[in-house]
Amino acid sequence: MLCGTDADIIEVAGPSPDLSFRMRLLRSENPDVVNGLLALLPFQSFLLHVVVAGETIYTPAPSISLSSKNMVPRQKGTVYWNTTSQSVCFCYGAVTESTAVNQFAQVLDEDLPKLEALGRLVYRETVSAKTPTIVQMTMRLPGDNSAPKTQPHSVVGDKFDGSWQSAKALIEQEIRSLRQPQEPIDIKRIRLGATAARAGSEGSALQTIVFLQGFLSTLGPHVFSRLLAVSYYPEMTVPLMVRQTREFLIQTFNHFHFLSDLGLRRTAKLGDVYSQALDSVTTMDEYRELTDAMRTLIQLLYRWLHLVFPWHLKGRLQSRSVEEADGMPSLAVLDGVNP
Repeated sequence: MLCGTDADIIEVAGPSPDLSFRMRLLRSENPDVVNGLLALLPFQSFLLHVVVAGETIYTPAPSISLSSKNMVPRQKGTVYWNTTSQSVCFCYGAVTESTAVNQFAQVLDEDLPKLEALGRLVYRETVSAKTPTIVQMTMRLPGDNSAPKTQPHSVVGDKFDGSWQSAKALIEQEIRSLRQPQEPIDIKRIRLGATAARAGSEGSALQTIVFLQGFLSTLGPHVFSRLLAVSYYPEMTVPLMVRQTREFLIQTFNHFHFLSDLGLRRTAKLGDVYSQALDSVTTMDEYRELTDAMRTLIQLLYRWLHLVFPWHLKGRLQSRSVEEADGMPSLAVLDGVNP
């Protein structure tokens, strides 16, 4: 039985009252994440559904904490902070992944049916839909009905003056726009196949969105998150950190320009701004502030791609038992083809 006071309660408001629930914060078990979350409230975003971890929904969020202080197994009602993917996650049913999670809250027992109903709605409207729907949510303190201010889609202009502060401001302007429950124009065009990248001479846009999904799923949660983790190594210096970052992200293969080629046009300009701004950082804290902003931007683009990815095609891939698969023919080797 959970203990605490009403001050420990957070409301998660879904599309309607019967799809909204309350959770109790675990202050003593995970103070860093709890305090980080409270500083964001009221927080508005959109909900997504996992594709391999069972019955769990989540919402992308700003960086809250890099610490993992309350690693526990998942169960129905667990609310946890996914550090690498920068997401607040809500387990509403069965879990099919064994990794422990960084729990910071627990949904109230009496509200579990509402969480489950919301989870099934998100599943139906996102990963199970041919054309997904944006499911909004707001996290807030009880009784706080003030809505976060919306902001129009930003345009990267001439505000960059070479400093990491101005670069961070430009990136964060884009982040605030991407957090709004409105499909970004680049995402819409990718979803509808209006991209130039292709395989050979065919005009299918499937390859582009598949590649983007896989590429972004590692770039933000793993590459950027690892760079930030390495920045805390006591032997690491700022010049070496900057050099390593450029080696990973820009030298030989410019990740930001590649994403632009695949349809995420804003990443090329913002990536150039980020790269130039690295020359102005003088401390690890400055490096982390700038790099975490860029990581958050990449994570949000990944979440939008996750929302519009054609998961409904899963019905065309037949499921089989291990025994059935092992008993079927392997791929043939092409031989004797006439020109």
